Amino acid sequence: MTCFRFRHVLPALVLLGATSVLAQPAPSASGQSQAESQQFKARVDEAARALGSEPRLKKVSEQKRQQMSEFVIGNMLFTLLHESAHGLVNQMELPVLGREEDAADAFATVTILKVGTAVSHGVLVEAAKAWFLTTKRARAQGEKEDFYDAHGLDEQRAYQIVCLMVGSDKKQFKDLADQTNLPEDRQDSCWNDYANASWSWDKVLQPHRRTSEQSKQQIEVTYAPGKGDFDLYERVFRSVGMLEIVASHFADNYAWPHPIGLEMAACGEINAQWQPPNRKVVLCYELAQDFAQLYRDYGQDWEAPPQSKWRLLRWWKR
Repeated sequence: MTCFRFRHVLPALVLLGATSVLAQPAPSASGQSQAESQQFKARVDEAARALGSEPRLKKVSEQKRQQMSEFVIGNMLFTLLHESAHGLVNQMELPVLGREEDAADAFATVTILKVGTAVSHGVLVEAAKAWFLTTKRARAQGEKEDFYDAHGLDEQRAYQIVCLMVGSDKKQFKDLADQTNLPEDRQDSCWNDYANASWSWDKVLQPHRRTSEQSKQQIEVTYAPGKGDFDLYERVFRSVGMLEIVASHFADNYAWPHPIGLEMAACGEINAQWQPPNRKVVLCYELAQDFAQLYRDYGQDWEAPPQSKWRLLRWWKR
C-alpha cells in the first residue's frame, strides 16, 4: 500500500526556489517568487555541471545534462510528494475512496499545481514525460503490462497528470492537452477531475492543518552516505536541498501527531516508500540513477507515442 513501485523509473517532483514557495495559498508571479525560482534554478544548473563528472554521462551534451537534471530532480520531488501522501493517510488516519496510489498521484499533482509557477508546471510536464518514457522502455525490453498492479498503467498516469493540469486551467494548458492528443471531450471533463481531487484533499486535511498556536512537529531530514556509484547523487540532492523544502512545507502546514522523517539513501533496489514503522519516507539513490539512465537511453531524442503526438513543452523561465 505504501510502496511506490517503480518500473525502472518514477514520476516527478517540484522544482521550487525556496521553502515558502510551497506554502498555501499559491503565490502570484511576484518578484519574490521569481527570485526564488531563479535561486532554485541556479541549484539545478549546478547539479547539471556535477552530472558532467559522471563517467556514464560524459557523452551527454551540456544542454542535455541540463535537461536531464530537470528531469531527474523534478521526478524525485514528485515521488517525494507521492510517498508523503501515503504518510498523511497513515498518520492522520485519512479515509481513501478508491485506490490509494491514485489518491497519492492526485495529491502530488494538485500540490504542485497550487504552487502556480512556471517552474512547478514544468515539473509536472517532466513527470508525465517520465511515464511515457517508462512505457517506451518497457516495450523495448519486452515487458508486459501488469494489469493487476495497485498502480494504474504508466500512460494512464501520464494522461491523468495532463488532465488535472487542464482541469485546473484549460486555457493555460490547452496546448499541452492538444499536443498529447487528449480528446476534446476529455479535456472538457477534466475540470471535474481537478475539482474533485483538490476539494477532497482539502476536505480531509482541513482538520489537520496547523494553526498559529500549535508548535511545529519535528521533521528530520537525512541524506545517508551515497558511497561509490551514488556519492554523486548524494552531493547533488544535498546541494539542491529538496528534502528541506518539503520538510519545511509539511512542518508549517500540518499538525503531525508524531515526528516524521524524510530520507535519501542507498537501498539496494530502485524504489521509494513510506515506512509506517519508522514514520518516514525513503527515496533511494538508485531511483535517481535510474531516472538519469532512462533519460540518457530514451529521453534525449524522444518523441511521443503515435497516439500522443506530444512534444515536451519548456516551461522554464530563461
